Amino acid sequence: MTFTKVLVSAGGTREPWDEVRFLGNRSTGRQGCEIARAAVQAGFEVTLVAANVEAALLPPDVTVKSVETAVEMLEVMQEMAPHADVIIMCAAVADFRPKPVAGKLSRHDNQIPTLELERTPDILQHLLAERRPGQVIIGFGALTGTEAEVRAKGAAKARHKQADLLAVNQVGAGKGFATPTNTLFFFDRDGQEIAVTSGTKFAVGQYLLQLADKISQN
Repeated sequence: MTFTKVLVSAGGTREPWDEVRFLGNRSTGRQGCEIARAAVQAGFEVTLVAANVEAALLPPDVTVKSVETAVEMLEVMQEMAPHADVIIMCAAVADFRPKPVAGKLSRHDNQIPTLELERTPDILQHLLAERRPGQVIIGFGALTGTEAEVRAKGAAKARHKQADLLAVNQVGAGKGFATPTNTLFFFDRDGQEIAVTSGTKFAVGQYLLQLADKISQN
């Protein structure tokens, strides 16, 4: 491998609505943790930025930075990114966050509250804009629909994001989240599908690192 330091994000962000409630998603962080595990076993120095990941999933011998929200993840990723040769943005970051309200909402309030949303920061776009020369940045997309629809959406997302590599997986109906296996479709920045791999999340993590090495050599 031509790189030594790997930065991985994992898990799903939780965006607070009131003092006890939040908007989140079904990500457990297993795929990001397994990528980090594969990187450690390959001999890399690994930092894992984990959003609401159970301790049992965290691999040993990695530096773990725990975060809660998209904004917190952005801040930590920006802090750690300059030191990384490869950045793998695997976390399921909420696209929207509630506009917070004061205090705790109650069923006894006179009016039923309306959930108002605003966009969260696009962490991948920030990292790409601030990248240093020679740095490899890989994005992830968890997409719904049929396999054909997921592949078409993945190609479009890759062209839009312009990461060195975009890994896309199909989620929903027992696929993607909270499963021990995964299927990843890989796209280059032109939206061309360059590879597909299936297996345990550790095995697909190993394959992703091999692709990252090929990109770093070029």
